[in-house]
Amino acid sequence: MPDIITLFLWFILYGFLGWVWETSFCSIRAKHFINRGFLNGPIIPVYGFGAVFVIIALSLSAPIIPVHLPLIDIPIVFIAGMIICTILEYITAVILESAFHIRWWDYSKQRFNFQGRICLKSALFFGLMSVVIIYIVQPIISNISPNIPANIENPLALVFLVLITIDLSVTISSLIHLKTHLENIHYKIENTADDLLEDAEELRDSIIKAFKGPRKPILRLTKAFPNSVSRHHDEIWQRIKEHRR
Repeated sequence: MPDIITLFLWFILYGFLGWVWETSFCSIRAKHFINRGFLNGPIIPVYGFGAVFVIIALSLSAPIIPVHLPLIDIPIVFIAGMIICTILEYITAVILESAFHIRWWDYSKQRFNFQGRICLKSALFFGLMSVVIIYIVQPIISNISPNIPANIENPLALVFLVLITIDLSVTISSLIHLKTHLENIHYKIENTADDLLEDAEELRDSIIKAFKGPRKPILRLTKAFPNSVSRHHDEIWQRIKEHRR
């Protein structure tokens, strides 16, 4: 089993590869650049965690990494990756929704979905990617990792840790501000007299257009997750997304 620093660097690598995949796919489909992911930097943690968890789980039944599994075990790798990553996606969705009251992705329109948080289509994709990682990518990475000197590996891991910590702090701060702002808008609208509905509509638009706060992180998230839904203030959230396109 590799040490914690090596696993962390693998997490960074696969998180970056996941970002490259999602950003490329979404940008091509939207015909303009979209920086996907919860964080501002080029990394999607759920991909990093998913890849590392799959590698660790499969390595428990193998003496060393890379996981030299025969081709006949591809279905095992596929199913294991599908289950592990789908559970991770579900847990991530629940945590983010509970913390910020926004559903960042929604599979409700996909067939065979569960609560809109996970679906069969994404699960099959995770299984396929797990096979690619275990049989193609990870053997290459595992051969390279031991050749990286500790005096390079350790500082590199520290730099990545600092950058991710800063990025996470900025993102969480922005989302806390957003959550508070949505609540304030909702409060002001709800307390507008019923016979002044037209004024209430003007108030709603003026508040949204005057949205201050940390603009760039929120603007990026509205573009990265165009189908996101607010659990408590969705009408206001949708208007904010429209004004910030």
